[in-house]
Amino acid sequence: MNKKKYVLFVLPLIIFSGFLFCTILGMLLNPESFYKFFSPTQLYRVIPPQLPHRSYYWDVEHYAALAINPRCNAFYPLWPFIIRSLFHPQSIEQAAHYFLVVANFLSFIGIFALFWVFNIAFKRVSLAFLLVLAYSVNPMAIFRVIGYTESLFALLSTLFIWVCLPRLKINQNIKLCLIFMLTFLLALTRPVLIQICFSSLATLGTILYIKYLQEKQSLGGSIFTIISQHLYEIKLTINIWISALLGYSVYGSFCLIKRGDFLAPFQDQKLWGKSLGLHLELLFTPKSLLFDLLALYLPFIVLFLAIICVYLEFSQKSIPLFIPQSRLWNILLIYPPLLVILYIFNLLKYHKVRHNEYFKKLMNNNYISLLNENYIFWFSIYFTVIHCVIVFFTQDRLFSLGRFIFALPFFFIAVGYIYRYLLPKNKGYDTIYLFIVVSAIALIEQWYNYGQDKWLG
Repeated sequence: MNKKKYVLFVLPLIIFSGFLFCTILGMLLNPESFYKFFSPTQLYRVIPPQLPHRSYYWDVEHYAALAINPRCNAFYPLWPFIIRSLFHPQSIEQAAHYFLVVANFLSFIGIFALFWVFNIAFKRVSLAFLLVLAYSVNPMAIFRVIGYTESLFALLSTLFIWVCLPRLKINQNIKLCLIFMLTFLLALTRPVLIQICFSSLATLGTILYIKYLQEKQSLGGSIFTIISQHLYEIKLTINIWISALLGYSVYGSFCLIKRGDFLAPFQDQKLWGKSLGLHLELLFTPKSLLFDLLALYLPFIVLFLAIICVYLEFSQKSIPLFIPQSRLWNILLIYPPLLVILYIFNLLKYHKVRHNEYFKKLMNNNYISLLNENYIFWFSIYFTVIHCVIVFFTQDRLFSLGRFIFALPFFFIAVGYIYRYLLPKNKGYDTIYLFIVVSAIALIEQWYNYGQDKWLG
């Protein structure tokens, strides 16, 4: 084994060791977490599990019931189908235990897969290592090992990202077939039909609009020329739409037979209190975990950075832009509303462009051009943003938003491309370091709460 392959094998083990360290520390602080995690049956609880915000298995119990007796509800069928086909469980406890075992296996190999994919995408081992470490030790990583769909969905998402990488040299038709299969499976794993369709369409629209701006700037090309230059992206988007719709249709048809309602899974989500509404207080308090608030802001910050850079490339004009220089700004990321308020205040105060030379150098190196047509970058950031929008406008609190964003790889691949293209090599990693430290502490707390059957996100 040469040195490069050795490094690519050892680093994921180090990352997994970081997650394992947080897990062990959390279990030492609360041994009930250890007994619960390794016990094949439910442990006796003195406090009744019916108390508010307390449940032994949480969603895993619903998936376990589906593994024993398939039926139509808000939980999607692929995850319980796998457990039912492999293990044929006879009770909720058996099924829940098998979910946990398979989830741990998928999570372990998922760390290796994601590190290798990120290394291919960024061509920076240090950046790939830090981002996969941030992905692996954040508090929402616990959902990838306790039997939830995150383990399966994250692995499928990693493969989806890999196939979509612009650096990957595979025949386009083979790529389209692989993406079709992966999207089909994703749509059968979790309710992401709207997210997938919106993300792919928004991605295509962004790429075509950027190309239009390029052609307009050069005073050449027509709309037909632009379309002809991006036939693959158009085929890819149509392919994703058809596959996602077909994936849901399989489950929808089952629901139509069982309950007479093709859209029954969407209807069932209303039972969780989901309804359209505007709750502006969620901009300042998640009414749940702190990481839910981070999940609301950080995807929009990444999208904002990408749009600003694209605008600067085409406008070639200076715009009022404040670039923080102090490392203390990183600390404000722990509470993003304050970060946004102080940023706007400084922007209005200085009312001028700061460090414009940096952007000139950036444009001259054509880094933004590499980002403009990167399908998986735009898809990933839109995928996280639409999750935020849906939760913000349909819930009176940000329950589960953190795991929708941080337990999956899409947000981290988008952050990686921002670092790869917009920041100098090995610079600006302080924010990632801070995120890792805060995340590790929160993950330890998650394991402590897990042993007490408390809400995890």
